[in-house]
Amino acid sequence: MVHHVKKEHVTITAIFIFAACYIVAVPVLFFLVVLPKSKIVPVSVKNQPTQPSDIFNRAAFSGVQIEGKAFVIYDVTHNEVLAAKNETALLPLASLTKVMTAVSSTMHNSKQDIVTILPMSIEGGYDLGLRKGQKWTLSELLKYTLIFSSNDGAEAIADTFGGKDTFVAQMNKDAASFGLNFVFTDPAGRDLDGKIGGVGSALDAAKLFGVARTHIPEIFDATTKKRQTLTTSTGRVSGIPNTNQEIENLPGATASKTGYTDLAGGNLGVVVDITIGRPVVIIVLGSTRQGRFEDVSILYTALRKSLDIK
Repeated sequence: MVHHVKKEHVTITAIFIFAACYIVAVPVLFFLVVLPKSKIVPVSVKNQPTQPSDIFNRAAFSGVQIEGKAFVIYDVTHNEVLAAKNETALLPLASLTKVMTAVSSTMHNSKQDIVTILPMSIEGGYDLGLRKGQKWTLSELLKYTLIFSSNDGAEAIADTFGGKDTFVAQMNKDAASFGLNFVFTDPAGRDLDGKIGGVGSALDAAKLFGVARTHIPEIFDATTKKRQTLTTSTGRVSGIPNTNQEIENLPGATASKTGYTDLAGGNLGVVVDITIGRPVVIIVLGSTRQGRFEDVSILYTALRKSLDIK
């Protein structure tokens, strides 16, 4: 009888151990085998849940006036508008369009892909840093294009990755995938042949800047200095001037992009880490060539006051 009891105990113990192993193994196998095969589903920027900001004093924005037709101060972390005027009005974007060019090109290609500067991409002669036959990595050329607001740089990128029409179609498709209401006709944002190069709202532009800051921070970071040095196949290009020479007057700035056409007027977008880990986008549309910088300065000052920063 004793032997039978021991044998029964051993059997029960074995069953218990097997059951325990099964319970542990199933979830482990799920995470190791099933989840890696799952695809990341893009989330619409517009549909992200919002939470009220708890650190900004809205009274600081009361009575703020600027020259531009529209503006928005947008808290990226909470997907929240802190202050705005005509933020949903559709207006010409001018060279703010190049931010979408940067996002689209890096979504579908490696940042180390090579772009060769060809005569077909150049409008009216080569600009400051571009030379015939010169080779750039996509990453370096995007930095150059955003800093110097190079139309030729944007055109070269579009010509390399599918051609202008195909590339612009991809820009529009990508914008829609983020839930952003843009219409692009030119990768540089030029108004050509009766078509506006890029149309959108200040709010959607702010959300686009938030996407770019998340996905290509190292490229955007290059726009935070008055001058930059970049590397090409023919050597280093030094002293590339930023079209926003006021950028260093905004402590915490992590991105900047200017835009100007006769139709759009003066546009400007900046991203600032107003406090650690709290990116805020400021967008101004429809100002003047110089007024856009003054407008952003006014809005930035109000933003700092909202945090009681002196």
